Amino acid sequence: MGRAPQQTPLPKSGSAHSITIRPTPLPPPPIELPPEVKQQAEKARASESALAVPERLLRPHAVIASWLTEHEQKKRRARSERDPWRRNLYDPGDFSETDHRKHRILDVLFKAIERRGGKVKQGERGVQVREKQKQERRALTDNEKQFRSPSDNGWKKELVPTGWLVFEIKTWQWPSGLPRQWLESEKQPMEGMLPDILATFVAAEPLLVQQRKDREAAERERQLADQRRYEQRRRKRDANRWQRFRELAQDWHELAAVRDFLAALRSMNVTPTAEIDGRSVEEWIAWAEEWLQRADPTAGGVGRFFEQVAEITDWAYRD
Repeated sequence: MGRAPQQTPLPKSGSAHSITIRPTPLPPPPIELPPEVKQQAEKARASESALAVPERLLRPHAVIASWLTEHEQKKRRARSERDPWRRNLYDPGDFSETDHRKHRILDVLFKAIERRGGKVKQGERGVQVREKQKQERRALTDNEKQFRSPSDNGWKKELVPTGWLVFEIKTWQWPSGLPRQWLESEKQPMEGMLPDILATFVAAEPLLVQQRKDREAAERERQLADQRRYEQRRRKRDANRWQRFRELAQDWHELAAVRDFLAALRSMNVTPTAEIDGRSVEEWIAWAEEWLQRADPTAGGVGRFFEQVAEITDWAYRD
């Protein structure tokens, strides 16, 4: 309702015990780096302890130069539009002082990484430098007041920039346990965090290489397992088809005896017109011949015979 709730005072403490409040869930513990990796990271931190960010961007790194070029191309396209609406749509606007500062910081970091043997290239999810925002209340404008309901507050929440930069590593491949975010403060600007960020990249490099090798080994094992399963299914299917072949051969062998028996019945001295259960003897013999033809696995020729065999899968028979 826009009024502060009544607060019950806390009771006075009767002991000097301290209470520690931790985030929930707890952040992952820092990983224990191998000694050689830790030594490389400390060496990088010490050697690059004076990463100076210049006041002006001179000879920018290729990635940053491409950003600047793309931005200028968008501005030129916007200026060439005669329609004001489309001109505003395409115009990216001018870089802010914060944008220029981001470029200078990243330029120094990218060049330091490549001095250490790394390679910087553009990607969908890499690193991000953004300005931290916070939520604040502001009074409604006259236009907004016209459309507010009686239950609405007389203010509106919105995000506003704080002026503090956040450096964040966005890739999902980043080793668990290594820092992936740095937030500057009044006491520690982002420029002073660059040695630590660089050392973290140096520490991550051998871990990322090992992760890639582990993924490749797991992928090879998965492919081998798929191949083994495929071979097992292929052998099972082949065995099932052989079983079906033998069954059809057995059916054909049994039908040969039935065919001989039917021929013997034809040769017997019997009145063809004699009726048995509403059928004559001739009709009964025709009935038997029809079933013989239907049951003969070779009636459709060799092609149809092997089509019946090929219809069998590895699931056709239970073990």
